[in-house]
Amino acid sequence: MRRQEELTNTYVTREIFVPRTDIINLLFHKYGFKTYLEIGVRVPAENFDKINAELKHSVDPEPMGACTYIMTSDEFFKNHVGNQKYDVIFVDGMHTAEQVYIDIMNSIKHLNDGGFIITHDSNPPTEYHIRSYDEYVQTRGQWNGTVFRGFIQSKEELKGWNCFVIDEDFGCGVLTERKLSRQFPALKTIPEEISWDYFEKYRNELLDLITFTEYLDLL
Repeated sequence: MRRQEELTNTYVTREIFVPRTDIINLLFHKYGFKTYLEIGVRVPAENFDKINAELKHSVDPEPMGACTYIMTSDEFFKNHVGNQKYDVIFVDGMHTAEQVYIDIMNSIKHLNDGGFIITHDSNPPTEYHIRSYDEYVQTRGQWNGTVFRGFIQSKEELKGWNCFVIDEDFGCGVLTERKLSRQFPALKTIPEEISWDYFEKYRNELLDLITFTEYLDLL
């Protein structure tokens, strides 16, 4: 608990960019979690290696470093996860709405009671950030893809879950059945295909966007 208090006090007293690593590690400090799965590890030193979990597994078809399972997330969930469950699952694989939705739904089947799913790149700042994968391959640079659409689709379907996005590190989506200090309402009817203009207009409502300080207060 003392470490949790120190971490909380540090963040409350300074305005800084909060990386996904800290958002995830806070859950381990707060709830005493032990197990972690990362989908889309890419460079382990950027996040995976820094996560404070006793058991950590990573999945990536083309990792740039050590990886537990060198394969797609679909193959992992179909053939390799078995009965293993995790306290926290971080989804940062292929950044398309379809794959993010699939990864979330597969993750739910292997999430411990009271656990959390975190999705990266859930709050793209500009329309350029959601360009197609082919365009991204040509241009490189920052790419959030259409993660936000996969997150919103999941949020719409997961009745009784708390689903919101922390406005840090290109948006860290949070999905959990755990009862928090604030409950997030289900989405009202939204278009089947969310255009960029619609997303821009209703971003806060679609994502239930919150600050990191509000996240601290929720847990």
